Order: sequence, then structure tokens, then C-alpha cells
Amino acid sequence: MSRIRQGGVSLIELMVALLIGTLLVMGLVQVFSASRTAYQLSSGLARAQENGRFAMDMLQRDLRVAGHMGCVNDQARFLPENITPSRPALVSTFLSAADQFNGNFGAVGVSALRFDQMVQGFDANGTASGQTLTLAATPAVAPDGSSWTPALPADVRAAMIRPVSGSDVLILRHFAPAGAQVTSFTPGVPATIQFNTGHLARLTEGVTSPRLLGIGDCMTAAVFEAAGDLDTGTITVATGGVSQRSLTDQPFVTGQAMLYRAESLVYYVGVNEQGVPSLYRTRFGLNGIGALTTANEELVEGIESMQLQYGVDSEIGLLARPTGNIGRSHVASAPIFTGGSPVANADVWRRVGLVQVGLVARSAEPAAVDQRSTSDNTGVAPLSIVGVRVTPPGDRFYRTVYEDSVALRNRLFGN
Repeated sequence: MSRIRQGGVSLIELMVALLIGTLLVMGLVQVFSASRTAYQLSSGLARAQENGRFAMDMLQRDLRVAGHMGCVNDQARFLPENITPSRPALVSTFLSAADQFNGNFGAVGVSALRFDQMVQGFDANGTASGQTLTLAATPAVAPDGSSWTPALPADVRAAMIRPVSGSDVLILRHFAPAGAQVTSFTPGVPATIQFNTGHLARLTEGVTSPRLLGIGDCMTAAVFEAAGDLDTGTITVATGGVSQRSLTDQPFVTGQAMLYRAESLVYYVGVNEQGVPSLYRTRFGLNGIGALTTANEELVEGIESMQLQYGVDSEIGLLARPTGNIGRSHVASAPIFTGGSPVANADVWRRVGLVQVGLVARSAEPAAVDQRSTSDNTGVAPLSIVGVRVTPPGDRFYRTVYEDSVALRNRLFGN
């Protein structure tokens, strides 16, 4: 019987083959890792850009309509030559008759219902132009209204969801852009308003059964709480609760007067349930029986900070007509807004015609590589947002800055 000789590889050949295979696998791992890093970077960049653009778009829409009071804007209504005891700039049923006569809008019991101030800002302490804001890996929640200058009203702070320290707050009030034609207005206790039910969708767009309403013609405007079923086209002006009186002697012109939803909105950065900073909007309303309601909307996830500056008309003399041209820019804590009496400060806020908005947006997931560092490699490279230097934490999240200057259309030259 013959012996069959079997062939194979030597130990050296086997080791060479293993080495070549290992090198190939290592190359594939490196290619996969680089592809994964590139994907995380591009995905984070796209998500941050998308969030920043969407957040800016939401702010732009509400900022542009601020000051809208129907036929005439709030600036014109509050000019001294347009105000008399029998024709106030704004009639508020949330004021007593005496406070209304004296123009004491500060007596409104709930600051959210102060429609004499259509734009109002609050500057986060330590974030004025030229200062440095250090972002924390875990956002810190502001304990109370003293974290801003001027101090945030207690009722507004209580309505907000975990607002972040180091981020500004913006309050906007206005009549909705579109309203319903008033077909009949009967003053009294209560006053009765009838409107075209074909325009009902203009009042309820985005809000179910609104009760915080405004009425205006080219002479007078008023804000009030509505009672009754809007679907019938007939409502009454509610009394009691936050409402101190009805509309008893205001002659709104039928055919010219329009009924609007009155908006009171607060924009701020808060922390959601997952611990992620987001842009929030709080919408104030009324329930029809005298109680204030709040609805918090999480608009955009990943917004870490909002910084604001306000462009003021070149003419701030309260007895002079505004020019419609922006002469200077200030943060909300500047003496021009805080250095006078409450009445004077409210008048200056009515001279704001432009708002500079800056947002810091971050990616949803951390990147696989460290962030860009300073030239001397001593830390993460800072960002700049509306004059504020922002130092990010070294947490590998991708961050980008969005800035825009938004003109308030109702306060532009010629309006």
C-alpha cells in the first residue's frame, strides 16, 4: 500500500497571512470609523442648522407683528396728541375706571395682560454686550425672576418651564394679524359684540376657543375677556375675576371695527424633560370665567441660549413723534429702559423698532471627535452672539450661532 503525501502551509506562511488579514481588517475599521465620524459631524451640523433656522423663523413671525393694534399701531395710539380722557390710547377691562382714566396700566393685576407694552425684554444677568457667557454641560435653571434685569414678574416666571440661566426672555403682545368684522357693538354692563361668523376661523387659528380678545377701529382699541359661544357670532364682555369692568362708553364704529384674538407670548430657553435645552413659547389666555390660563409650547430642541438687543427710535422724547429710524441699540438692562419711572420706561419700550436676535443651537448627539480648540490649545474655541462672548463646554456637541435683525413692521417709518 502506497503512502499519500499531504501538502499544507508552513507556520511562517500562516503568520504572514494572519498579518495581512489583520492589516486589512484594521484598514476597514479605520474607514468605517472615519465614515461614522463624518456622518455624525454632517448630521449634527444639519440638525443644528435646521433647529436654528426654524427657531429664528418662529421668532421673526411674532416679532414682526408686535405692536399691531388693528387700524392704528400702538405707537400712534399712545402719542400724547391722540389721547384724551374721553378717548384713551387703549381701553383695558383689566383696569379700574380710575386707573384707566389716569393711564395707570401698571395697576393691571396680571402682568401678562399689560397690553400697553407690546414689546418687553429681560436681560439675563452677566450677558450684556462685551461680557462672557459660559455654557454649562448641564443647563442651570434660574431660581426666580431676579436672574434677569429688570426682574422677571413673578407670575410670568411661574408660568415658564425650567427657564435657563444666562438666556434672555422676550415678551410680545399684539392683536392677531387677521380679525373678524364687527357687525354690531352695544356698550353696557355687559357690552355685547356681534361679528361676522364667516370670519370665525381668523379668531381660532391655532387656538381653540380664545377668550382673550381685542377690538379696534381707527380711533380706539380695547382688550377684554369674552364670554359666550363664539360659534354664534355674539359674545359679551366678561366681568369678574381678572376683569374689573365692562366696555360702557366706547363708541366703536360698526363696519370699521374689527374683532381680534389678543396674543400675549413669552419666548425663552427652558430645559425639557430629557434635560435638553429648548426654545419655549408660553401663551397666556383666559378661560371665560375670569381665570388666567397658560400653555407652554416646546418649539425647537437644542437651543441653548437666546441673546437680544433692541433698536430704539432716534427720537425718544415722549412728547415728540417717532421718526421711524433706528438710532441706537441697547440690551434690556440698559439705563434707557430701567433708569426712569415705570410709565417712562413703558414709553421707551414703545420706541423699539428693531430687535437683534442671537441663538446658540447645538446638535442632538455629541460628535466622535473633540471640538475646535483655541489657537494655544487652552480650551474650546469661543463663539460670539450679539456682542456676547460664549464659551462652550468641552462636551463634543456641535454648536452654531444664528443672528438676525428683525424690524417691527408696525413701527417702521410711515406706519
